[in-house]
Amino acid sequence: MAQSTDKTLANQSGANFRSELNTILAAITSNNSGSTEPSGTKVAYEHYVDTSTTPATYKIRNAANDGYITIGTVSTNLGLAALSGATFTGDITLNAQSDVRFADSDSSNYVALQAPATVSSNVTFTLPSADGTANQALKTDASGNLGFASYLLLSETTNGQSLTGGIRGSITALTDAATITPDFDDNNNFSVTLAGNRTLANPSNITAGQSGVIVVTQDGTGSRTLSFGSNFKFAGGTAPTLTTTASAVDVIAYYCESTSRITATAILNVS
Repeated sequence: MAQSTDKTLANQSGANFRSELNTILAAITSNNSGSTEPSGTKVAYEHYVDTSTTPATYKIRNAANDGYITIGTVSTNLGLAALSGATFTGDITLNAQSDVRFADSDSSNYVALQAPATVSSNVTFTLPSADGTANQALKTDASGNLGFASYLLLSETTNGQSLTGGIRGSITALTDAATITPDFDDNNNFSVTLAGNRTLANPSNITAGQSGVIVVTQDGTGSRTLSFGSNFKFAGGTAPTLTTTASAVDVIAYYCESTSRITATAILNVS
């Protein structure tokens, strides 16, 4: 380690000249290494190895000659990533929607991953610890943890599609109230227990082609009536009269013709 406060050789005797020259050369050949930055006159682009860190830090004087720029640590590749086989031990940030690109075998094309244009808050996805089985897909647990799960597959045959497994629609329990308004975005199948005379209002989010059932159960008292919103259309234009026996079950099967017409039929007194 050596530093020199002055790299200008003054006129002097031979021995003094040689001594100062050796000091300057030692500073140059050791890149001004020392535990503190060189004192005295400094010049732009001067090199300096800071030995106060482990490993030592390689720095260079900036163009304005008012400070040093850290290049890296004095270790393999100055602590910088190698062009091949680099290993990173910290986070990597790609700014401004930059890509991570995976090139094909001859590097003529690539597959890239990138962030969306706008991210409202930071999101970290944690990959599964092992591969899934054939035909599984990635799923999230809503906390950023990814895993593999099996899903029902559709195989296209000619102009239609055939299911390779059974479909089981869940049932959404409607809240009993004077006016009951199903949200057809919630499900296809619904249930409700009547505790008074009620109106089944026109559902929200009606979409043509949706079908399902609404299971209507009388409470323990019975004698509850149910009227229907104008979008429900029954055979002959007459709404059914439900079974009013205590705990009786009636099923309303429906099909949405359009956003304002629901063809319906009642299967009464299912027992």
